[in-house]
Amino acid sequence: MVVQSGSSDDQLGDRPDAERFIQSTLDAISAHIAILDDKGTILTVNRAWRNFGDNNDLVCDAHCVGTNYLAVCDAAAAGSESNAARVADGIRSVLNGAYPEFEYEYPCHSLTEKRWFVVRASRFDWYDQKLVMVSHQSISELKRVQIEFEQNTRRLAAIVNNIADAILTIDTSGRILSANEAAQRMFGYTEEELLASQLNDLVTESLEDHHPFKRLNGEHSHPLTAIRGNQETFPIRLTLKKMPLDGSYAYTCIVQDVSDAKRAEEEARERERISALLEHERELRNMKNRFLSIMSHELRTPLTSIGLSHDMLKKYGKVSTEEERDQALDNIKMQVDLLSEMVADVMTLSQSESKMLDLDPDDVDLITYCRDILEEFQFNYHKTHNVEFECEEINLRIALDRKLLRRALTNLLTNAIKYSPKGGEVCFYLGKENGMAIIRVTDSGIGIPEADQQHIFTPFHRAENAERDFPGTGLGLAITKQIIELHGGLIGFESYPGSGTTFTVQLPMKR
Repeated sequence: MVVQSGSSDDQLGDRPDAERFIQSTLDAISAHIAILDDKGTILTVNRAWRNFGDNNDLVCDAHCVGTNYLAVCDAAAAGSESNAARVADGIRSVLNGAYPEFEYEYPCHSLTEKRWFVVRASRFDWYDQKLVMVSHQSISELKRVQIEFEQNTRRLAAIVNNIADAILTIDTSGRILSANEAAQRMFGYTEEELLASQLNDLVTESLEDHHPFKRLNGEHSHPLTAIRGNQETFPIRLTLKKMPLDGSYAYTCIVQDVSDAKRAEEEARERERISALLEHERELRNMKNRFLSIMSHELRTPLTSIGLSHDMLKKYGKVSTEEERDQALDNIKMQVDLLSEMVADVMTLSQSESKMLDLDPDDVDLITYCRDILEEFQFNYHKTHNVEFECEEINLRIALDRKLLRRALTNLLTNAIKYSPKGGEVCFYLGKENGMAIIRVTDSGIGIPEADQQHIFTPFHRAENAERDFPGTGLGLAITKQIIELHGGLIGFESYPGSGTTFTVQLPMKR
């Protein structure tokens, strides 16, 4: 960090290590960060800021160090950058103490890509100076996911409103919550009239008498007689499906006019397609919610730990022992590595699902390759776990991507150690069967509950017994499965709660 102009030279002179530490910490963060004095002048910037400036033709000299950032924003606002004025006002509100922090999302598109950032400003004390940290964090990937989600939602709404079947959503009392355009045409009511009605208002007999839908589980279909707004009756087939909604339950109700048998058959196929689309939309929504929930929690923990280590060094660094300072620095490095791994997991999953994850295979001695990985784990965990390597083969050669398969096997071994008790045994078996290389990773851990086993390779899903006591994003096994399948292989498992888990990987010997 640079001393504010006009301050005494010895103000930070007795803390050169602290300055270097702070600068190194800032350089390790992916956000573009600048430190401003109380006038808005840039005192120092981090590596990400410098790299962004170098890659985007930043007009300021020395990456704008020594430049008044507020003046830069004001100049941009006077031009065509409407967001710059909002950013300048927000930083000023932090500088003058009106608000402790400021946050604002804005687009920053280049000629080659769409980009979005979140700018944050927060004030802090550095000895006798009032400084402000301004960070610009890219949220482009998350924004693209959000835009894709919104496009899919609009597309689904357009599909639902342009099919022949009437689709209603009803609550547990039978009150209509939503109705598509086909429902309005079929029953001869406006959307407002339908939303003010009960499902029983649309049929000639009570649905409760026909079937107690409040106790409905799964999907049920009923032939009924419906009544239009003009009192005309017509035969329908009404299908109800229970679904979770906002902590309670609701019902998807698909209504077919079966006056014409041929039309009924055609619309049955359409109903199945729409049900699949609705299920896919719910999966997208649930995945988004799981992503936001898990990532916000998993990011908060390492960031808090970094902050605590920083505060310890800042307040007690002079009186701390060298061992205590090293522990704090090691903790910061470990948490930064953890954050980097989480970002890498998200990027790998995104590349895989968008078919952008490329395989770069080499002809590899699989025995030596696996033994090298196992020796690293044996060295790192020899004090806490017994990691065994078993292989009776003499020669196993296979075409594989060294980097990707290492990541998959590392995920399996890391999970085996994480979920096994101290002193527990982890076994890595390598062999071949029927022209396939076989890898088995067996642990003595907590096992996977039966209810979670069908979802264990779903992104962001975490087993109930793991979510309580073990940190994680729920991405490791999803990434591992996609890497194995990219190699033309298969992965499966056997698990019994409280008795451990065995993951089995099959890889083709010849590609």
